[in-house]
Amino acid sequence: MKRVTWQELRKVCRLLGCADSRTKGDHLVMTRPGLARPIVIKMDPDMGEDIIRSNMLSLGINRRQFEQLLEQVRGKGKKKRKKKS
Repeated sequence: MKRVTWQELRKVCRLLGCADSRTKGDHLVMTRPGLARPIVIKMDPDMGEDIIRSNMLSLGINRRQFEQLLEQVRGKGKKKRKKKS
């Protein structure tokens, strides 16, 4: 899996309808109605793959869906605008 920052993971969660709930220490907690449990993101530059996989499971998305959302967050796949003369 590609390296993902905690900020990117936060943006992916926001695209899926999650909202920041609270911060406790170096952990960001996000919630969304209908989720069995909150999404917990460790605000650390060395975020482990286990955190990403756990949150994907909680969000109910697979790896392909996550990667598509990540591309959207990173700005890939956007149409280029023509420059005005």
